[in-house]
Amino acid sequence: MEQVSLFALGSNGSGQLGTGHTKDVDDAQQCHLVNPETWSSPIRTVKGGGNYTLVLLEDGSLFLSGDLRINGAGSDSVAEFGSVFDRVTNTLFDGKKIKLCSALWDTSVIVTEDDEIYTVGSGSKAERGMGDGVPDASGKLNRFLPPGESIVDLASGLAHTVLVSSNGDIYGWGNGRKGQLGEPAGIVFKPRKIDGISFKVVRAVCGREFSYVIGDPSDGHHAILGSEKWNVRSAAPVAMPDWLDIGASWGSIFVLDRSGKLHAWGRNDLGQLGVASHPDQIKAIAAGSEHALILTQNGTIAFSGWGEHGNCGSGTNVQGDVVEWSQHSSPNFAGESLEVLGIAAGCATSFVFGLGE
Repeated sequence: MEQVSLFALGSNGSGQLGTGHTKDVDDAQQCHLVNPETWSSPIRTVKGGGNYTLVLLEDGSLFLSGDLRINGAGSDSVAEFGSVFDRVTNTLFDGKKIKLCSALWDTSVIVTEDDEIYTVGSGSKAERGMGDGVPDASGKLNRFLPPGESIVDLASGLAHTVLVSSNGDIYGWGNGRKGQLGEPAGIVFKPRKIDGISFKVVRAVCGREFSYVIGDPSDGHHAILGSEKWNVRSAAPVAMPDWLDIGASWGSIFVLDRSGKLHAWGRNDLGQLGVASHPDQIKAIAAGSEHALILTQNGTIAFSGWGEHGNCGSGTNVQGDVVEWSQHSSPNFAGESLEVLGIAAGCATSFVFGLGE
């Protein structure tokens, strides 16, 4: 019988890969759960923070491995998570199903099926969006969307978050000192609407000091807010029509179009953009902190960028980078028969998920 399987490689000092140990991995290993019977639904998305990983299933359940402060600020109220994935059962979410989640360095944002927003973890730049001087404790944000609107997308960078409403507006909070949360630039302590976008936004991704938003594929309107470092704004194409998916590393932007071509620009000193030169048609993309991976139409998984912790596999140079791309074969990924359904990347971590025997 086919079962949901998740494989990981990369940085693992806090057990964030969920492989049952805390050693870095450069050859993909299967992730484990405290209770294997709970891994009963297909994986919707995987989000990696500084030292933790969240796995959201299609049935709305959420799993965590690694180091993330889930409950309150005191040691007695910290949920204990280790080097295998465990279901997040915190009563904070009132038993609601989760539809979206994102990962900052030490904070996570979680959106429930009824569009309530919860922030958990810690941070010194308003990452939790609960106001100035609020202690590090999990909590629910006050509703700020106009009546009748819902949340359709959610993205976070190192220290800021952007969400997209069903009306095409965007809101954000956290570190906005480079203008990544609109004007005026600075720390944004509570969610605020980001003005100045002339089109209806449908997706967003975040880099370290920028936010990238894009409109309907029929016209390809897009915009970049924030830092111009690595020419991330000036190197952008005029438009991105017929796009299929988008991603961002800390200093680079990736756009996959419907023809299977990957467009990429921004930081490339460590080979971050290398996968864009892959000769095959591309089916899926994922961008981590300073690396990227792709899934091609014929099942190959390729990596490029900073791979010092093994997150790009073993095919790195002496500096720990992949300046073009290295690849793994599928469906026999990591020695297992796997129907690959998706890929994901975090802070020096890479994930491949699908159905296996």
